[in-house]
Amino acid sequence: MDADGHLDLIRDPKRNGSSHVVFQRGSDRTTVNPGAARGFWQKLRGATKEDMVTKGTFGDFDGDGYLDLALFYSQAHQGDDPVHNMVVNEVHYGPLDRDLRSERTGTVDVTSTTVVYGLRATDQDRDGRSELHLFQSEGDGVVGHATGQRGENDRITMREDRDDWSDKAGWPRFKPGWRDFGVC
Repeated sequence: MDADGHLDLIRDPKRNGSSHVVFQRGSDRTTVNPGAARGFWQKLRGATKEDMVTKGTFGDFDGDGYLDLALFYSQAHQGDDPVHNMVVNEVHYGPLDRDLRSERTGTVDVTSTTVVYGLRATDQDRDGRSELHLFQSEGDGVVGHATGQRGENDRITMREDRDDWSDKAGWPRFKPGWRDFGVC
C-alpha cells in the first residue's frame, strides 16, 4: 500500500467496501479505515448529516502496480425516494500514505449521487487495470450496478448497467464471496 517494502493487510469481512487497512512495520502497527482518506474540508461538508456512509475499495485502477483507493461518502436514506447527496467520489492513486491519502487524486464520474451500498474492484478483462463496480440505491428498494475504468486526467468514468439491477432484499447474495465476479 505505502511502497515501504513491508506487507500490508486489507480486511473487508463484509465484502461491501467497509474495509480497513493494517500497516505493520516490526511492532509498529497502524489500522486505518477508508474514511480517514477524506480531507478535512470534506469531513466538514458532511458533518451536519448523521446518516453519511463511507465506502472504499482498493484496486490498481491505473495499472502502475500500486493499489489505489476508490472512495465514496454518501447519505443513506429511509423509505422509497433516494437522497442525492454524495459529498466524496474520488480515487486516491498509490502508493498511499498511512492515512490512505495520496499525492495524486482523481474524480469518479458517477451516474447517480445516491448512497453507495457496496464497491468492488476486479480485472475481468485482464488488462492489468482494475474495473470499479459500484452498487447504489436507485430508490424503491432497487440496487443499481455501474462499472467504470480509468480514462484521461486520472478520472474513472462509470457507466450504468441497466440489465444488472437487484432488489434490496436480494442484495446480500453479492456479499459472501462475490461469486458473480469470480476469484480476485
